[in-house]
Amino acid sequence: MTRKAKVLSTLPPVYRGRRFSLLAILLSLICVLLLRAGYLEIYQQQWLQKQADKRQVRVISVPPYRGMIVDRHGESLAISSPVVSVWCNPKKLFRLRDALVKGTKSNDEKEVLLAKARLDEMDIGLQKVAEYLKIEASKLQQKLRKNKKKQFLYLARQIPPEISEDIANLNLPAISSTSEYRRFYPMGEALSHVIGFTNIDDKGVEGIERAKNQVLAGEYGKKRVVRDGRGRLIENIEQIKEMKPGQEVKLSIDKRIQFQTYKELKGTVYKLKAKAGSMVVLDAYTGEILAMANMPGFNPNVRAELKPYRYRNRAIMDAFEPGSTIKPFTIAAALEERVIGSRVQIDTSPGYLTIGKTKIHDHKNYGSMTLDKILAKSSNVGASKVALLMKASGHWKFLSRIGFGRRPNAGFSNESEGKLSYYDTWGHRERASIGYGYGISTSLLQLAHAYTVFATGGVLYPVTIFKRENKALAGQRIMKEVNAKAVLRMLTSVVSKNGTGNNAKVDGYYVAGKTGTAYKFMNKRYRKDKKIVSFVGIAPVSNPRIVVAVMINEPKVKRATGGRLAAPVFSKIMASTLRILDIPPDNLPDLKQAKRNNIEGTS
Repeated sequence: MTRKAKVLSTLPPVYRGRRFSLLAILLSLICVLLLRAGYLEIYQQQWLQKQADKRQVRVISVPPYRGMIVDRHGESLAISSPVVSVWCNPKKLFRLRDALVKGTKSNDEKEVLLAKARLDEMDIGLQKVAEYLKIEASKLQQKLRKNKKKQFLYLARQIPPEISEDIANLNLPAISSTSEYRRFYPMGEALSHVIGFTNIDDKGVEGIERAKNQVLAGEYGKKRVVRDGRGRLIENIEQIKEMKPGQEVKLSIDKRIQFQTYKELKGTVYKLKAKAGSMVVLDAYTGEILAMANMPGFNPNVRAELKPYRYRNRAIMDAFEPGSTIKPFTIAAALEERVIGSRVQIDTSPGYLTIGKTKIHDHKNYGSMTLDKILAKSSNVGASKVALLMKASGHWKFLSRIGFGRRPNAGFSNESEGKLSYYDTWGHRERASIGYGYGISTSLLQLAHAYTVFATGGVLYPVTIFKRENKALAGQRIMKEVNAKAVLRMLTSVVSKNGTGNNAKVDGYYVAGKTGTAYKFMNKRYRKDKKIVSFVGIAPVSNPRIVVAVMINEPKVKRATGGRLAAPVFSKIMASTLRILDIPPDNLPDLKQAKRNNIEGTS
């Protein structure tokens, strides 16, 4: 007999019965558990899988890569960089924290020590998170407590992936991250008003980013993944919907011309202490915008600078009374209406014209003037008398046909249509004032676009901010070619020694253009101390190609005129544009001969 058997045999019968009863109970429990496990495995497998999926399997969105914006040569103007946003489930975090606090009050010493250690780990981890995110730990704690009932709260948006990785390594419960993209603009403030910017959710809110948001944004994808209890990705199960990246958008902008344009405009606005300024550079034969700049500027990469007065694209949104830059269109309309010929003389004596209570005056009495001289000296009286020779309907139809009072539809979502009242409201005073640039308003883009008809021989091509792949573009004939050439020739007299636009000259090229100086209408009256000065010009005259328009709003200098302030910056930009595009200079002897031959319009 073994020693164990001897021990059992020596036990009283009551103890041997208890031992067998206990063994029987344990064996019964084991059998029950095995039967239960078998039942669950065989009959409840799908139900258990669903319960597990509810806790671990998630369907997540896959953000699309936003399409690039490039210039006409394919140079990047807007690109997307991968970033990460860190978020928290405050409700879960505080539920875990409350459980740990409760554990510190337990009677079990080991449980108390474990709970205190995990609480300390959590507090240190949150301090580290605040440090990585460069915010005060107390403010982070306050933010979490304020939102303790929420299940989702962003702690930081669009941070570098390496910072997110450091936070993930802390293994804090209820804190996770999401991959996103952030827009970056290589040209910064130089092209900010054209490109615009996106919001924190990568949706376009200004400029081309807004106008082409659907094309650029792409489509979100969806995939099913497995996450662990801390929300970390374990496995990709399947692709539910494929992510579609955004498409590329190619602009008509030339990056080289744009940089020079913004640089010169910024320097001019600062020098003149002006309120604002805008410039537009157009290719007359394609209608493409080669450059568009505005001041004040902003850097779209720095969100602190995103103020409405800074990111307003004034070249397309702000309508202003153009002043004398409208006079070439008054003469062009009169030529088209056959009320004058190009050799006509207009008597401007005695230097002013009275219509009712309104007195229109020139700087001095110029006497009898040719149309060339009316433009060269910018005679208000001469332009008014030409306007009064036409029927109001003919004048209005010409201005409307050339684009005044209508949206340019260049591709932006917030273009101004300006103001051109219907002709049946025009009295003598309105007809005369519109003749020299008051009572009508236009954006700088509209004005520049209208001047292209003098460069193209009377054909107006649609204006666009997007590169035209098809150069065989159909335009609309606005005026007879001979009349367009006649006005173009007249505009060269403005950029002459005795003209108001003498400062707009460009070495090696003949320039045609017009100065403008307009008083601003404020508080029901025109303020002589508040001016808008402008210049719009075309070059080279022998083979017109480029139109440049400049507008300076409220320069704070004495004798503020378009010829003194806007013409010089026009000259610099036109010169650099012609050089960058490698456009050959005018054949000066041939051009002088053409001027001597006195190319005329029809009467």
